Amino acid sequence: MTRITQEHAAHYREHGFAIVAPFLTADELAEARDELREALPGWVEYCDDPTGPKPGQPSPSRAPSFQFPFVGSRLNAITLHPELQRFAAQNIGHDDIYCEQSHLSAKFKGAPADQDQVMHCDYGNHTLAYPPNLPEYWQTAYLLYYTDVTAEHAPTAVCSWQHYPDRIRWPAHFNREERPDLYENETKVVVPAGSLLIYSMRTFHRGTPFIADAGRLGHFITYAPAAHKWLGIVGWSAQAIKPAFREWVEQASTEERELLGFPPPGHSYWTAETIDGVGARYPGMDMTPYLPDG
Repeated sequence: MTRITQEHAAHYREHGFAIVAPFLTADELAEARDELREALPGWVEYCDDPTGPKPGQPSPSRAPSFQFPFVGSRLNAITLHPELQRFAAQNIGHDDIYCEQSHLSAKFKGAPADQDQVMHCDYGNHTLAYPPNLPEYWQTAYLLYYTDVTAEHAPTAVCSWQHYPDRIRWPAHFNREERPDLYENETKVVVPAGSLLIYSMRTFHRGTPFIADAGRLGHFITYAPAAHKWLGIVGWSAQAIKPAFREWVEQASTEERELLGFPPPGHSYWTAETIDGVGARYPGMDMTPYLPDG
């Protein structure tokens, strides 16, 4: 089922962002929230009812809870959701893409992440170069909300491309005094849980502060063209030493592994040595698809 429609695509092409409300099905949202309750105790409950106790900020030992792969299967499946893949591929004109980012965002009033951010584009830490207005180099960013976002819940503010026809998006951030027009023309993303904000690396946006005791849970997911090695916010190899990542690799499909940059079946990388080496590193992984006659 197509969830990101042609109307959403047209709005994205004209304005640099689109809002899909809702995006997740009721079952997907419920399963994701169940996993969030497991990974981040107290957060879902507080975001739903801020009269209750505030959850603690996760300690460094719990930091992996924020990074892919997650405990359970639903949050991982949402990271690699076919609709997110399809729209990112549609933007660049082919399906040779990879998932360059998947992490959770949890914040409440008074927490370190509760900030009145300046308007900025995200490409500063998503590319070593510059994001041109050429679709074949576009990175597609998603922010998925697992809890309701009202005007009090620090809604993301986004400004349409129509208000800054500048040929070059530099500097990549402006305060109110420097570019008041960006702030005067911002749209605040007020949406129910399960909704999706899609935006471009060329789109000015910002986080806004909470104006009441409240909390919000979100999920940043970004896709990029696979061919261009200067693109990407993370190197998944840094996660590969973790047991949870190994377990995910072992049970994933070949297509899912490719979305994180794993060599596909038939690639010249696969030799007798590398097949044995990868099999030794990931003993629970079915190596058959990577064999010469696989």
